[in-house]
Amino acid sequence: MHKKGFEYFRVSRKMSKLDVAKKTYSKLKAMSKITKIPSEIRNFFSEKRRSAVMDTFTRLLENINLDCRSLGGMKRPNCRLTNLQVFQILVLLPFFAVKGFSHYGGSALSRMFGGKKDMFYSYMSQDDINWRNVIYRITNWLVAKVVVRDDHKKSKLPAVLIADDTDLPKTGFQMESIGKIFSHVHRKCILGYKSLMLCWSDGRTQFMLDFSLHGEKGKIEGKEQGLTSAQRKRRYGRERDKDSHVARRKEEYFMSKVARLMEMVKEAIRNRIPFEYLLVDSWFTCRELVDFACRRHKKFHLLGMAKMGNTKYETAHWGELSAKAIVAKLKAKKEVKYSRKYRCHYAGIEVMLGKHPVKMFFCKRGKKEAWKVLLTTDTSLNFMRAYEIYSMRWSIEVFFSDSKRMLGLADCSSRDFSAHIAHVSLVMIRYNMLASIKRTLDYDTIGGLFGDMYMGVHELTVIEKIWGIIVEVVAVVAELIGADSDELTMQILENDKRLAALRAYAQAA
Repeated sequence: MHKKGFEYFRVSRKMSKLDVAKKTYSKLKAMSKITKIPSEIRNFFSEKRRSAVMDTFTRLLENINLDCRSLGGMKRPNCRLTNLQVFQILVLLPFFAVKGFSHYGGSALSRMFGGKKDMFYSYMSQDDINWRNVIYRITNWLVAKVVVRDDHKKSKLPAVLIADDTDLPKTGFQMESIGKIFSHVHRKCILGYKSLMLCWSDGRTQFMLDFSLHGEKGKIEGKEQGLTSAQRKRRYGRERDKDSHVARRKEEYFMSKVARLMEMVKEAIRNRIPFEYLLVDSWFTCRELVDFACRRHKKFHLLGMAKMGNTKYETAHWGELSAKAIVAKLKAKKEVKYSRKYRCHYAGIEVMLGKHPVKMFFCKRGKKEAWKVLLTTDTSLNFMRAYEIYSMRWSIEVFFSDSKRMLGLADCSSRDFSAHIAHVSLVMIRYNMLASIKRTLDYDTIGGLFGDMYMGVHELTVIEKIWGIIVEVVAVVAELIGADSDELTMQILENDKRLAALRAYAQAA
């Protein structure tokens, strides 16, 4: 594997192409124990077609400071590859047009490194991998690479944490702990999980830090989680060591998302993630989260959209009022201004929420639109700056869209809860690596970067498959007619310019 390889795709004058393919595959299988997967991928592309994107990606994968111990041990029984190698292949799968584990056998990765799909299923179902720690080890390194850049230091935007949840729709009723959740997108209950996610952003790059999977108990007695008793009994389940990492993650399943978010922020602080603000939408903005932000030793501020509900705020001149009453008072005093930059009317006021001073910014676009309110614990902010910072929250929505469309965030169909934890973790790792490369190579979007990476690999894969089939067919025909397969191949190539071009493309495109 350390010599120039992949002879499978070359025309040899000394032996048949079929023999080359068989010998190369055997060699790959025999040497898989010492294979350095990122470097082999890089060598493959160096020989075929230089790809700056894939070169950067594989170097990034190679430099990640992970060992087999942090990934579940050295290796598992009856598996030729180490856990580190399996992890690296798993990270690479979507970029090699491998839609699922069942498609691995026919992929370029399988021809290079061997192994069967079962090794992925067994790896994903492990309970002893601390995926939260794996994500943080990788992301800490990526964040450190970003914060030393000049464009980060000169940025007018602060580093922030962004929290939000998203639906992970499912179709299988036999999945572990599966149930009905209310989807705000579909405005109805659907089968699936809720995933609460935490994101870091500096305005140009966003990295995913943490997540938890949640279910909803439901409100109808006898139909917990929206399922009948028979449906709940048919769900997959297995015993786990109570101290295993996945067992502890299952304990988060019915945990309050606000409580879970606070634990996530604590974890980010413990991992020394630099940030100044925590951005949330109206579902998370509450007195409990305000108290949490104000009493942390790590100084950061909460900035979130708040509900125009019945929550009472203590004002300096009008006593306790709801948000609706406060904006009515501001309108009566003609405190409402207009921003040409953001094309909206706005007004601000400092109030008390419990024991803590907070600032409220009311804004609306057009006469018919309802007033919205931003709430922050940073009383030094003006409306323009608060609006600018809160706009960074869109980063996590971009992740939800890109990861579902390109990386299959919601596509895991395993029955095992462990596999769902592993799947979402791998999606976040892939996305973070793409985000880092986007910054390095100055791509406009993650989608554009993924498209270039995917199409380059897919193109090579298809060409090599076609050429491999042609080689095998010629070898069979040569055997049937008693001809030399090499001579027959050369005759065909000399008489067909299209096949000659395909051969050249497969060799050195």
